[in-house]
Amino acid sequence: MRFTADDIAPMARGAAVLGGGGAGDPFVAEVMLGEVLRGNGPIEVIGPDELDDDADVAPFALIGSPHALSEKLLGTAELSILFTDNTLRSRTPSAVMPYEMAGVNALYPLAAAALLGVPCIDGDFIGHGVPSLDLTILELDDAQPDAYILCDPNRRTVTIQKSGALSVERLVRPVVETMGWLAVLSTSSLSAEFCRIHVLRGSVSRCLELGRVFGRLPALDESEASEVLARCGGAVIGSGVVTDRLSFSDGLGPRSSLAIEPDDLTEAPLRVELRNEFHLAVRAGEILAAAPDILVVADRDGWQPLSTEDATPGRDVHVIALPADDRWRSEKGLRLAGPRALGYGLDYVDFSIAEQAGAPR
Repeated sequence: MRFTADDIAPMARGAAVLGGGGAGDPFVAEVMLGEVLRGNGPIEVIGPDELDDDADVAPFALIGSPHALSEKLLGTAELSILFTDNTLRSRTPSAVMPYEMAGVNALYPLAAAALLGVPCIDGDFIGHGVPSLDLTILELDDAQPDAYILCDPNRRTVTIQKSGALSVERLVRPVVETMGWLAVLSTSSLSAEFCRIHVLRGSVSRCLELGRVFGRLPALDESEASEVLARCGGAVIGSGVVTDRLSFSDGLGPRSSLAIEPDDLTEAPLRVELRNEFHLAVRAGEILAAAPDILVVADRDGWQPLSTEDATPGRDVHVIALPADDRWRSEKGLRLAGPRALGYGLDYVDFSIAEQAGAPR
C-alpha cells in the first residue's frame, strides 16, 4: 500500500477512533506528517511477510503526557538518534513500525518511515489505545525485547537493558518523568521472523479504513450509519446527552463515570466507565461492551471521536463499540487487559453477542 498526503486526514481520524478516548490528539503528528510527505514523497506500507528474511525492524512510540506534547514538540532529530545514532543499532533499520496503533502513535511512525526512506510495517503490538507498555502483544506472548532506548526533546538518551520478568512500564516511567513527561521510545531491532510471529497484522490499514468510514458517517442518517459500522464489525451501543460526570480515585488511580440520558426517557441511562480510555458501557446493570474492545464516544452530529477529557456534561454523543483483535479476546488476553485487569471487578462481555441477545437499551 502506498500512503500519500491524501491519506493523512482519514488516518488521523482513524487514530482518534482507535484511541478510544486516549492516546493523545493526533493533530501534532498529522501536521508533522504532512510536512514530511511534502518533502519526501509517499510511504510504502508493507506486511511482515514482505520483509526480507535478514531485515531488521525498529518499533517506536511517543510516551508520556499528552499535555507535555502540546508544550514541547518533538521533531525529526529524535528519529535520527533512535534509529541510527545509538549503540543498539549498527545500521539504519530496514523498516519501522508503530508500537501502538492509536492517537499520535499511529501517525508518527509514518513520518519516521518517510524521513528514513524505509517502509512502514502494516501492523503494531496493540491495535488500539492503552495506558501501559505492559498491555501489549509482546507481554501477552512473553516476548519483550531485552533493550529499550528513550530520547527526549533535548536529545538526551537513556538505554535500558531488561533482564527477566520485569515490568517495562515500571522501568520506563521514572525515566520519562525525569525527561519532562515526553520521550520517544524504541527497542533493539527486531528480526523479520519475530515480526511475523508477534505483530498484529493490518492495523495501519484498519486505522486508515476506519478513518474513511467515520468521515462518511455525517452524511448518513443514524440507521444508515449503524449499518456501515456493522460492516466494520462495530455497533452503536447508545446515543444521548451526557448529563453527569463523576470523577474519583481508586487503587489504580483516577477514574470517571459518565451518565448519558437517551432520547427515549423511558429507557434507562447509559453509563460509560473510563480511566485513560473508555472501558465499559453499562445500562440497567447489563454490560453492553467492555475492554479490551474499543469504546468510542463520538460527537453526535459530526461523529468526531472525543477524548476522555472532552466527554463532558451537555455533549450530545454516540457510544460505539469496535472489536479488538481476537488475541485480546482470548482467555490470556482478557487476564492481561480485560475489565478485571483494569480494576472494574467485572467479566468481559462480547458486545456483538450482547447485541444479538437484545441487551436492554
